[in-house]
Amino acid sequence: MASAGDHFKKAVHNDANENASNDESECSDSEKIGFIPTKEDKESGSTSDSNEEDEASDNVEAAVTQMLKEEENRLKEAEDPDYSNAYSVSTTEEVTHQASQTESTDFRVLQHKHDSQSHEIRKHLEFLKKLRLHTWTSLSRAQYVSLLKDFVESEFFVIDGDSLLLMFSDEKIQYLNFFYQIECFLQDFTEKGAKYVIVFFKDAEQIYFPYPHFLFLRTALIEHLRHNTGTTVHTEFSNCLSSKWEIFLKKSYPYFIIVSDIGLTSTQTDYLSILIAHSLSKKINVVLASGQEYDILRVYGYHVQSVHKHRLFCQKYGKDLRNACENLVRYKEPFMCLYEHLKLSLKNIQKEVHQTVHLLKKLWPEGSDIRRVVCVLACAVGLKIYSNMLENANTSMGAKTEQSARRRSKPLSPEEAADFCRMQCLTVAFLLHMPLSQRAQIRIMKSCWTKQVLPLIKMQQLCTHFALTQLSDTNHWKLDLTYLPDLNDDSLLINLAHYYEVEYTEGLDFKKELGKEMENEYQCLWDTVTKLAVKYSFGDAFPIRKTSQLFLEEDQTFRDYEEIPNIGLISVKSDLVEDYAGDVLKDLPVLESNDPAVTSLIKYKEFDELRHWHSGRPLTEEYERVRCNADAKSKDPEERRQIQKLQTFRHFYGSTLEGSASKLIVHQEDVSGNVNSAVKKTQKKHKSKAEKIAEENNRRLKTKEEMKEQEQWKALCIPTEKEIKANLSVGINKLEKFLKTLKSKSVKFSVEMTGLCACLEVWKEHCREQGKKSKDLSKAVQVVRRIHILLEKYQDLLEKPHLQKLTRYLRLLGFENLACSLSGQTGGSDNQSISNYAIEVGPARFQLQYMDYYLLREERNDPDPRVQHFIPDTWQRELLDAVDNNESAVIVAPTSSGKTYASYYCMEKVLKTSNDGVVVYVAPTKALVNQVVGTIYSRFTKKLPDGLVVCGVFTRDYRNDVMNSQILVTVPQCLEILMLSPRCQKWTKRIQYVIFDEV
Repeated sequence: MASAGDHFKKAVHNDANENASNDESECSDSEKIGFIPTKEDKESGSTSDSNEEDEASDNVEAAVTQMLKEEENRLKEAEDPDYSNAYSVSTTEEVTHQASQTESTDFRVLQHKHDSQSHEIRKHLEFLKKLRLHTWTSLSRAQYVSLLKDFVESEFFVIDGDSLLLMFSDEKIQYLNFFYQIECFLQDFTEKGAKYVIVFFKDAEQIYFPYPHFLFLRTALIEHLRHNTGTTVHTEFSNCLSSKWEIFLKKSYPYFIIVSDIGLTSTQTDYLSILIAHSLSKKINVVLASGQEYDILRVYGYHVQSVHKHRLFCQKYGKDLRNACENLVRYKEPFMCLYEHLKLSLKNIQKEVHQTVHLLKKLWPEGSDIRRVVCVLACAVGLKIYSNMLENANTSMGAKTEQSARRRSKPLSPEEAADFCRMQCLTVAFLLHMPLSQRAQIRIMKSCWTKQVLPLIKMQQLCTHFALTQLSDTNHWKLDLTYLPDLNDDSLLINLAHYYEVEYTEGLDFKKELGKEMENEYQCLWDTVTKLAVKYSFGDAFPIRKTSQLFLEEDQTFRDYEEIPNIGLISVKSDLVEDYAGDVLKDLPVLESNDPAVTSLIKYKEFDELRHWHSGRPLTEEYERVRCNADAKSKDPEERRQIQKLQTFRHFYGSTLEGSASKLIVHQEDVSGNVNSAVKKTQKKHKSKAEKIAEENNRRLKTKEEMKEQEQWKALCIPTEKEIKANLSVGINKLEKFLKTLKSKSVKFSVEMTGLCACLEVWKEHCREQGKKSKDLSKAVQVVRRIHILLEKYQDLLEKPHLQKLTRYLRLLGFENLACSLSGQTGGSDNQSISNYAIEVGPARFQLQYMDYYLLREERNDPDPRVQHFIPDTWQRELLDAVDNNESAVIVAPTSSGKTYASYYCMEKVLKTSNDGVVVYVAPTKALVNQVVGTIYSRFTKKLPDGLVVCGVFTRDYRNDVMNSQILVTVPQCLEILMLSPRCQKWTKRIQYVIFDEV
């Protein structure tokens, strides 16, 4: 469980050491964390057995308590024997009233002072110590699981916005890359069907004021998620203990919340611990933001299950938890210093931003791009406040000792600050007009900002934060927020600064290198800045640099990129590789023997690892680790009784699936001889005299019955036709019932022709009634259906007048192509009639879309000697032929269409031809394995030599008769085990067929 804080600790630490100073005692270190467990400490408390939960939890608490005690003793010995001082090192900024370790001497945030040895503060520290112990005890029991498949499915969860920020934040990260990583993280959840919202608590914003870079990123992230993505973002909750948050949890009841286990500072870490403890107490599980991994289907993370112990903790320390949260997030306006003597007020910045935004709306009433707006606001407000601070510098700071004054960094002059802002405006002009592909090719600089520039940058980041907050409330002003993730490019700004400091040789008045479009854009931005800061005079847009002040210095922490190593394969001598790879190896890059990647390999001694190093037991394959219930080769009486019971059950289970008795299979040398003999038996013999007499009698009876049916139809013809015209569906049902009672084909043909005429009259009448309105095509369906039946079943009775009538009907329906193909010539018809009765859909689309199951399927009447209980279709016969010819085939057909029958024919063939051949039936699930095994026992019975059986089973849970069966039913994973097992290679050579069901 690598902490999320590891990602940004280095960046914050570098910021702290940038301008570290030891001369101010009032700003000493106050950010040491009293307890941060290591990876080994976390793992020491993890367990997987729920029955040992209490015992393991006690062990974890004892280990963590011991660590805290050792840390406490170390602090007592190193600093002061006073008990109170030992706890003061783990407090937050508000409690210690000292500057943060992560701040530089040129930009500091000081908090209000309190008595660190008061009773309430000591009590507060004691509770924070217990809270940390409780939190890390819970987190040490986190299980690494699949989040989406195992826990979410359709469940709803929450992502803590500040934890999301900490996951990807870095002091040196490019803004655009930061937003891209977050969008990819969220998009991965969305594509996997996750349902989530992001929550940013209001009170957490105060924690970021000592770090303007992260404060600005947080505000920009909120606005970007709101306006540029479909993600739901909540910012209305003050903190995790507020009443609104309680109501939200009761209504939505998220399954878990993704939260970080460590923050930027100890204050934020304690705040996140309160969120974790509160969530677990509300039966909401916790998933750590750190340590998450992804694949195509799943997301994996460390999941902490809410248990009764978490609820007991909050019941016991509920009041202390609320007091601790109030102390951590209670608003106290911080006291900020630039260059150690220039006072900076957040209220003044907020007020100035508000006024400047109001003025900018008048200058740009039509609105603009967010990059332009934020740029001019940050520059104008920053310059005004900075100039005002220099003018109203506290005289008491000037009365300090000369030595202290020498130690301070000299502030930038207003003209130098204006130079820096002009370069910022030029950077935004480049962002607006330079493609991202060209920006990606920008050179990597080894320079960084000087100590004098950093305070100005941090102040502008504060201005940007307040500007974005103010702009979010201006709904009536048109702003394009598309490029919120690309407000600034620090790498581009450093390149421009380096250009004007080192490479610019054309003179200060030269401005043509920008180009007309870029020049106009930059001129507009700087003119707007000067209008917004009209009280002060900062000069014109050109020249861009009016002072010689250096803004950059060499970055001591910069590391040159290491040389890219050679890419290639390490040469391996193997007969197996050469046989399978062949000439492909010649085209692949192979590393030389003296390459560092090859020489660095440690050559181990050759040995055969046949036993486990810790137990001495022989190594086994995965096949042997699957439990074997019983085997036909076993001689043990108990096991043989188990085999008999199992076979009896399978016979019974198969009888419930198959109605017929099992078929006795006899070993035959050649199956093709049987097929030929069966075909010969089906050939017709010469008829005897008795048979001829019987046929004549049957013919007379059929003629008599046909005449009777014709008389019956004459009586019902007119009433049936009237009933069809009155109610089409009722009349057609009555007509089809009557057809089922008839036996004479000629009478059926007359009935069908009459039904066709009646259905067409119904369609014509419907078209005349509807006119140009939409028509009910179900009436036309009955017409086309009757035509289908006549053409399919009564082709031999259709004469020329009948075909002409069908052709005319098809033309009336608008199916000209079908009519021409039926008649073979183009017939004349009334165009007006065609337009009135025609269907506005093509014939192919009409039949597929509206006729559904009325479409007739091709059926064969000739039996196949290989199939006993039904007449197979053509594709089934072709499949059986492929089996007879020992060929492979792929069957693509709907459910219940007869695919499985071919597999049983294949089994029967192998059982007949040999006692050694094997058929492997690969089922998709274990449940289907049991069904197929039962069917095989019901269908086939064969007398085999002792030790051999007809059917065997191999799943991940159990196996029996795998190597000594002729039909093996298994699942894909187990087939892979068998095919790759060295000990099963003799068995694989016996395989004659592999049947994959539902690939």
